[in-house]
Amino acid sequence: MLKKTILNIAIQTPVKSLFDYSINLDSKIKPEIGQRIQVPFGNKKRLGFIHDISSSSKISNRKLKPFTEIIDETPVIDNHTRDLIKWCSNYYHYPIGMAYSAVVPKYLRESKYPNKIEDNGFIALAEERKSLTNAQKVALKESEKYLKNNSALLLNGVTGSGKTEVYMRLIEKELSLGHQVLFLVPEIGLTPQTANVLTARFGGLVNVIHSGTSPKVRASVWVAAQKGLAQLVVGTRSAIFTPFASLGIIVIDEEHDQSYKQQSGLMYSARDLAVVKAKKLNAKLLLGSATPSFESLFNVKNKKYNSVEINKRVFSTPLPKNKIIDLRLHPINKGLTKPLIKDIAEQINKHKQVLLFLNRRGYAPLTMCEECGHIEECPRCDTSLVLHKTIRLLKCHHCSYQKTQPKLCSKCGSNNANVGKGTQQLEEGLKEQFPNENILRIDRDTTRSKKKRELAMKLAHSGKAKILVGTQMLTKGHDFPNLSMVAIINADQGLFGSGFRSSELFAQQYFQASGRAGRRNERGLVVVQTHNPNHPLLQNIINNNYTSFFNGSIEERINHLWPPFYGAALLRAEAVNKKKVFEFLSKTSNFGETLKDHKTLFLGPVSSPIERKLGKYRGQILLLNKNRKKLHSSLNQVRLFIENNDVSKGVRWVIDIDPIDMS
Repeated sequence: MLKKTILNIAIQTPVKSLFDYSINLDSKIKPEIGQRIQVPFGNKKRLGFIHDISSSSKISNRKLKPFTEIIDETPVIDNHTRDLIKWCSNYYHYPIGMAYSAVVPKYLRESKYPNKIEDNGFIALAEERKSLTNAQKVALKESEKYLKNNSALLLNGVTGSGKTEVYMRLIEKELSLGHQVLFLVPEIGLTPQTANVLTARFGGLVNVIHSGTSPKVRASVWVAAQKGLAQLVVGTRSAIFTPFASLGIIVIDEEHDQSYKQQSGLMYSARDLAVVKAKKLNAKLLLGSATPSFESLFNVKNKKYNSVEINKRVFSTPLPKNKIIDLRLHPINKGLTKPLIKDIAEQINKHKQVLLFLNRRGYAPLTMCEECGHIEECPRCDTSLVLHKTIRLLKCHHCSYQKTQPKLCSKCGSNNANVGKGTQQLEEGLKEQFPNENILRIDRDTTRSKKKRELAMKLAHSGKAKILVGTQMLTKGHDFPNLSMVAIINADQGLFGSGFRSSELFAQQYFQASGRAGRRNERGLVVVQTHNPNHPLLQNIINNNYTSFFNGSIEERINHLWPPFYGAALLRAEAVNKKKVFEFLSKTSNFGETLKDHKTLFLGPVSSPIERKLGKYRGQILLLNKNRKKLHSSLNQVRLFIENNDVSKGVRWVIDIDPIDMS
């Protein structure tokens, strides 16, 4: 009698469990964990991954189906990556088959295993090492000491302090030991800059992966890293899942950046996964930022992370001086006041570069009728349409809806007026004031393609564009050598945010933006335009450093039971029928209230800040618990309640762990 073995297969389906299939051990084909496999599923054949191999199943042998075909000789997934996927599925309450689909590159899910992999080999250093300042030397020595024990380290260095060179020295050491390196950046826009810096130092060792690279290239880097042939991988958040043969260190640059959190599907945090991955692979973890996340500073405070600080800039240039323009006293026209125009002119006359920061793209956030007050809104979302003047379109920034800008009000037939300022309108105002200057706008609208993005950044870094206009894209990790002044056009947008992270986000944007100014031999200038010059948050930020701001904000987080002191999760729901959304959330919340032993707070149900999106009504429940294990235990029971009861019919629901965006 032939002995049977059970294959536990992960298949892309909303069902949380694995699926069992049989195999004869006397078969010529030997299954291995991590191989792609084809199995019968319903009336079709589906691709899955061998997650585990066991000797028994809850399903009787008679009902077990045999697999159809093992696709790979070599497993696509190694055991460490399998364990990371399993951890993701459990922690983020996401079906394991869909987790596999989210993690594995598309090419490896649909095509054959790449046979040809180029070995980059170790190439001699292409650039001489930069001399270290005394502050950098101390930071490097302390970093090496803490990283020796493979404990997580936060490198907290002011903008312009030379954190990158410290990264380089630590990376160089790992490569010399034959170890691999993973270097994460928050956005695609920073990838070429980082890759160029690393390539200048380490030559052909650098491999780049992000959402903009081709599926075949992503798969090739994945396989090369798995075989130990890719020594240094640079990428955005999805690169955290790359398998490595001998990973030595993970470096997360700008670790505070919210782009490290995936906002749909498997809603993971690459920063948090890096902690798990480093621990599983016995690798070092280095997190760097001038404005660390509250979570990381909290972990330092609780001795979970070590911390090294660099408080001096490389060129010993003092931090920029601040200037506040009171918008109550100075009328604003297309984002500009007379004092700001004067400051810009002074910097240009000195042959310096100016950056104007406004975190709203488009021409105007609102188009409102002057007569009746009618606002042009998206018919599918509860948001106003944003005017993009050059193409005469009104666009929704939450869905794909757009329409031609009407000449007259659709309600009363009168003239429409633009309310508020966007980057496009600011650019227009600057061209009127400085017609002979090269003005460059950098936002999502002007850098949609890779070519446009690279050309824009090249022009900005060259200094040929004297006036830069942009959103937060321009404040992230970019070094503009000739930049002497940064202007925050409307600080009130950040001062009066509704989310619990709004003050943290505004402080990060302020310090990141201001840190771009005067990074060589001349002290920079930061100009802030606001209607609320005496706002406590603004005064706290201007008069103190970022760490002081964090220490002063702790009490507020504690008093309101907010992260990082409490673990948080959002149960989101949406449906065409609003009543169904709230019936579902109410029944779920009522069930949650019965879980008294877990002490999990169920806040809601409430409408989402944007109640209607893409034609569907949206609501949510916020779950809070100081004990994360109890929070997840509550979520497990909530999930089982939803799955085992007919409460979610007609409703789409998701669980968002450690939410960033509450909208």
